[in-house]
Amino acid sequence: MKNNFRTIALIYTFSYMAIGSFTPLIAQYLSVLGFSGSHIGIITSSGTAMAIFAVAFWGGVFSRRQGIRRKALLLACLCTGSAGAALCLNHAHGFLPVLLLFCLIYFLQPPAISLVDSLTVLSDGSESDRGFGSKRAWGAVGFALGVLIGGHAADLIGESSIIYIYITCFLITALVLYLMSRSDQGACCAHLPEQNVPDEERTDGSYRQLLRDKKVLQLLLCMFFMGGTNVANNTYFSFLYIEGGGTLAGVGIVMLLMVGSEVPFMMWCDRLAARFTLQKTILAAMIISSARFIFYGTGLPWWLQACMFFTQGAVNGIILVEFVRYISRIAPPGCKSLAISAYYIIGSNISTIACQFIGGMILDSFGADGVYMFFGLFNLAGTVLYVLFGLYRPVEDVDSTAHPADPSVHPTDGTSFPADPTEKIK
Repeated sequence: MKNNFRTIALIYTFSYMAIGSFTPLIAQYLSVLGFSGSHIGIITSSGTAMAIFAVAFWGGVFSRRQGIRRKALLLACLCTGSAGAALCLNHAHGFLPVLLLFCLIYFLQPPAISLVDSLTVLSDGSESDRGFGSKRAWGAVGFALGVLIGGHAADLIGESSIIYIYITCFLITALVLYLMSRSDQGACCAHLPEQNVPDEERTDGSYRQLLRDKKVLQLLLCMFFMGGTNVANNTYFSFLYIEGGGTLAGVGIVMLLMVGSEVPFMMWCDRLAARFTLQKTILAAMIISSARFIFYGTGLPWWLQACMFFTQGAVNGIILVEFVRYISRIAPPGCKSLAISAYYIIGSNISTIACQFIGGMILDSFGADGVYMFFGLFNLAGTVLYVLFGLYRPVEDVDSTAHPADPSVHPTDGTSFPADPTEKIK
């Protein structure tokens, strides 16, 4: 089990280090190439649109059989790291070449991230998500390191250096996964024999079956209004910080503090859920996110933005863990992997398209302050819907057919786990 934890921690660290070095500074790199805010919004949102098809495809492959999962993750990481398109991006200066290359990069990158979450949540059985926050925290550690390394490299060498860091980190991720999988003790899924996997978890899940579930649809809608702003913040925060009087080098330091603050909150997720329930913990994070972006939209100076670094931890540290846990728990049998993929498609990718595209338009007309006011109101809409749908109530309260006295109900966070892992969660 310890070896499994170390494997997952290494995979999270290096894969998110790649993203941390790339995502926060890619907008500045595109700006150096001479693109306007509208062009940056189109390029980044188009790349995210391409990711939708990739995540849907890999999610379907990943949901079929346990034996395919580790190979699918290895292939996704290897293809992402070895993509010559990422390197060629350094030499592309026209709008159309950059747009096409960015789409190719995002066809390869997002599936690797969603597959890591699926592998982690499903690797230990129905209750494995109770330790998900501690494993996912290493992704925040990797992202923070990527931001720090990428920021300093961009300042000393140039923005093009982030592309090389991105490629190197994904290749290391693939290497770690390959080496660990060769060891019986180090393999991510070695403790999950194929023959012990329930049939319902092996094949029959489909997106059509998943989207027939009312609560899943409601949660996905709320995720749509939350996930995109968190991703788009990585793109537009540098503009906000510089408008507030900060420097490009300072962006890396502040982003390091912001992302680093996610680590303790991810590790505290189980305790917070035990104290307040998973559903109410998510609601608190949604409220903080709405207030945070609206406050940013009022035109804060750089030093006050830096002082608010911990609010990102209180938001992302909870949402990135608990949304995955929530939707995997309420998903129909055989659809847990697909539910996590749907979260990335709707709650991350489609939402990010909207936020990146609209944010780019607003940036040209109203500046970064206007972008963040839009983010705050966008989050507020999701928070209101979350309350109206009653999703803040524990699962057994949301579904009147649940039985509170059932011994399968988790005694701390109020969320029910079925005695039989293949039984649908009520």
